[in-house]
Parts: sequence; structure tokens; C-alpha cells
Amino acid sequence: MMKRYNRKILSLMCAVSLGFLAGCTSIPQRETVSVAGYASMRTEGPRASMEQINMVKLRMDRPPVELLGPGDVLGIYISTVTGSEDVPPPVYNVDKATDEDPASGYPYPVRSDGTLSLPLLAEPIYVEGMSLIEAENAIRTAYTIKKRLLGNEAKISVTLIKKRTINVCVIREDLNLGINAAQTSSSNSQLVSAKGTGETYFGNVGRGSAVSLELPMYKNDILEALSRSGGMPGLNAKNELIILRKTNSNGFDANDGDYLPKDSEAFARSVSDRYNETGSLDSIGSDMGIIRIPLRVLPCEEPPRLTSDDVTLRDGDVIYIQSREAEVYYTGGMLKGGVHAIPRDYDLDVLAAIAAAGGGVGAGVSGGVNSERSNFLLAPSRILVIRNHNGRQVAISLKKNDALRDPSSRILIEPNDVILVEYTNFETLFNIVFSTIRVNINPKDFWD
Repeated sequence: MMKRYNRKILSLMCAVSLGFLAGCTSIPQRETVSVAGYASMRTEGPRASMEQINMVKLRMDRPPVELLGPGDVLGIYISTVTGSEDVPPPVYNVDKATDEDPASGYPYPVRSDGTLSLPLLAEPIYVEGMSLIEAENAIRTAYTIKKRLLGNEAKISVTLIKKRTINVCVIREDLNLGINAAQTSSSNSQLVSAKGTGETYFGNVGRGSAVSLELPMYKNDILEALSRSGGMPGLNAKNELIILRKTNSNGFDANDGDYLPKDSEAFARSVSDRYNETGSLDSIGSDMGIIRIPLRVLPCEEPPRLTSDDVTLRDGDVIYIQSREAEVYYTGGMLKGGVHAIPRDYDLDVLAAIAAAGGGVGAGVSGGVNSERSNFLLAPSRILVIRNHNGRQVAISLKKNDALRDPSSRILIEPNDVILVEYTNFETLFNIVFSTIRVNINPKDFWD
């Protein structure tokens, strides 16, 4: 019996020796660095400390009196000239679906030179830069005083049927924009998580989604364009707005290249491809001005000093909202491998990142580990964060229990970090002894 017991002891010692020789760590402890010197939960991180700018700054200052210009459509009624006194003039904009004020009269557009061409007048009337009241007085003067076609008691009214519009293009990589911006679906802007599997995915964000908008004059600002194209940038968009603007008022010529296709979808793909290839928007075109507006800034940074002219959109402007799909971290080791999004507006420490990936962070839990090791008694407690720091790769080592007790050990996760959860050598040996090798000890064996 004693020989049989000795054989068991010998087998156990061999298993222990093999465990020490094999080990269970991907990177030896001597090749790792401590968490000292890295941002942790003891201090507020860069994401949580950022402050959002005042969104009202994205709205233009509207004048107290709106002035007329080319493209406006006026409703003009002149008794016995544009209509009969017995027939009421047509009425417009009474439908609740429109945001234009109610108007009446017969439609006359303001021409490209700022003038109106009216019946019985040999010369057009210049109305650009006038208010509606001033335009009405100019028409009354032309018919009753200058040409004396009507008496002073003639009924003349001028209203605004349709404001002139500004055409802009909105390219969003955080939303799938449909043909009708009012029916934009924002479901793809959310982060979709498969609970308990340790897998987190970005939604199927459609690269190159674009929509063309016609913004009424005096509502042609950035805030209005965003509200009509899905709202403020979502969580998977960068905290930045990019405005692309033609700086050459003479239009396009042969030297401008093909960076502005007529098709808005093709333009969206072109902008996205060029940025992904070069990492900069400066190469889109030599005649394209670029305006960058940060939406959130650090406390040490000065908020952008935006003027009304800065946020006023011009005809042909492009609003470009970039995706932040590259801001992810990776999991592996005893955690189920996956790619996970880093929150945009708050900091994520290493324990929260493990929990978001489906792993367990408490003592003695094994949730999130690979299924073939889920029956082990001891859960893995060694955490490695592999990071590119100052152009070289470093492996930051910490223990799960230390991170639970000390906030300075819970380092903040940065984009492209790789988090590995592993067993220590002791945990490996303990699990081998009590999970894979059955040791049956009978007290009588010691006396036989």
C-alpha cells in the first residue's frame, strides 16, 4: 500500500513540475511594467473631464427684419392688375406641414439680378435688400406715382410665399441617412451588445451616407442642418464637425480635379476614402476650405470663439461627421476574444472594460472565461494591458485584487489597447491538482 501511495505522490509531483515548466503566462512578469505613471481612476480622465460647447453657438444670429434676395417668391396682389377685385387672391402656406408663414397673392420670383418684373411696367423694380414693407411701398410708388397707372386708393399687398434656400450636403458616418432626412433611422448609431458573450459590436454604420438639404434663408446654420439630418452626432461619431467649403467663387474649373462628384453618394464615398487613405482632409482639393469645429474640449483648452458668420452655411457647403470606429479595445487570453467600443464621453478603466466584455471582476468568479476552463476552482487574476506607448509596445501587468482595492491600479483604457486575462502559475497548479488529478487519500494507507 505504501508503494501505491508513493506512486500517487510521485505522479502529483510530476504534474506540479510540468505545470511550473509549462507556465500559463503569455508574457513573463520580468518583461512587464507596473501601472505606476499611467492614468487611472484616482484622477479624472481626459474623456470625462471634457466639456461640451454651448450648442446655441451653432445657430446664426437672425436679423430683426428679414431682407429679400434672389430666389425669394413673393405673393403680390394689385387690384385690376394681377387679379380682379371680385376674385380673392390665392392663399399659400396654410398647411401645418410647412414652416412658412401664411401668404396670399400671385407668385412672382425675385430674379437673379434682384428685380421683379410686374405687369404694365416697362422697367423692373429692384427689391433686393428690402423688407416686405419696403418692397410694397416701392411697388405702390411705381404704379401710383411714377407711372400713374393706378390711383392712391389701389389695393396692393406683398407677402412672402417661399424663402430662398441654400443647398448643403450632410455626410454622416454615424447614421444611415435615407432619402428623406425626416425619416432618418438612428438605430445604427447605437452600440449593440450581446450580453454575457463578451462581444460588443458597432452597428452597421453605412459609410458614405449623405443627404442633400434645402435650408431656408436665415435658417441656414449648422444647428438647423444637424436637426434636419438626424440630430447631434451620435456616440459613435467624433466630437468634431468638419465644414467643407468652396473658396473660389468662380466655380469649378479643370484644375480642381474630380473631388466633387455630382452624385452626393459618390461624393460621400470619395471624401471618406480620401480621409482613410491620407488621414487628412487637406488633400481633397486645393480649392476646398476646411473649417473644424470641436464639440467637446478639455478644461485647459479654450472653447472655439464662433461668430455668426462661422456657423452660417453657404450654398454648396458640406458638413462632414466622421465615425470613431477606430476607438476600440481588444480582449483575449481567458476572456472571449472580441472588439469593443470605448465610450466617447466618459473614461473606461480596466475592470469596467473587462466587465463590458462579459468577464467577471469579483473574487472567485469565472464569468467570461473560455468554456473549456470554466470548471476551474480559481478564476484567473493576472491582467495584462498591451499598449503602444511612445512608439513601442509595453505590457502593463496588474492583479485583479489590487485593482479592486486600489483605484490607482485601475488604469484607464486607451484606443487599440489589448486586454489579456490569464492564470498565474499558482492558480494553474491549484486548478490542475484539484480539477484534473483526482487524489484519493485513505488514512489507512499510512499504516499499511
